[in-house]
Amino acid sequence: MKRGLLLAITAILLGILPLHSQEEQKLKFNGGLRIGVQANTYHNTRFNIEGYDYNNTSQNTRVGYALSTFFRVNKNRMFVQTEAILSTEKHNFSFEPENELPGATLTTPPRYRQTNYSIQVPLLIGYNFVNSAPYKMGVFTGPKARFLFTSLSKQEFDNFDFGEAKEYLDPLTYSWVLGLEVNIANLCFDFVYETGISNVSQYIFVPESGKRYRFDRNINALSFSLGVIL
Repeated sequence: MKRGLLLAITAILLGILPLHSQEEQKLKFNGGLRIGVQANTYHNTRFNIEGYDYNNTSQNTRVGYALSTFFRVNKNRMFVQTEAILSTEKHNFSFEPENELPGATLTTPPRYRQTNYSIQVPLLIGYNFVNSAPYKMGVFTGPKARFLFTSLSKQEFDNFDFGEAKEYLDPLTYSWVLGLEVNIANLCFDFVYETGISNVSQYIFVPESGKRYRFDRNINALSFSLGVIL
């Protein structure tokens, strides 16, 4: 259902770029490279595992990095753009269990740390409301697909009374992007907000009990990048 909706939105975005008459400015193509930083948080971080209700969650955002190449089709003030983004994402969760099992002795707050690597591919449509060379300023929006390298993902569950655990992340997730871009000659600066529209987690597996626990968790990210248009 979600994939069908994304395909429909993508088709609409591709059809929005104006192609009215031959008298108007022709299509222009360009591309470039970007490097940036990003900070991730998550919606819905409540965990309930082995009788423990971990609801009081403190999220410690760690800065991740991104390197990308982009390609853009321009028509007057509008543009359609896609990218291939190689990204590393880091995040920490600290918990205070609300409901503990009888006899539980937690002396140090539980903590969950993760580092993920992914390739992200957005499809964006934008509009330059300032378009006076060498300056441009515009807004853009559109869907993004994230392909996670699950074999490279690193996770650490520390100080949990139920022992070891492993989270299995969804290798393909989707989000929605909203951003602002400023161009000065061939330099471009991007400020981007991203919100997840699909669950990043498949389940958490606890080997000691052999049980799986499913949670709904959606990404929430801010990023900044500096690029050059080639």
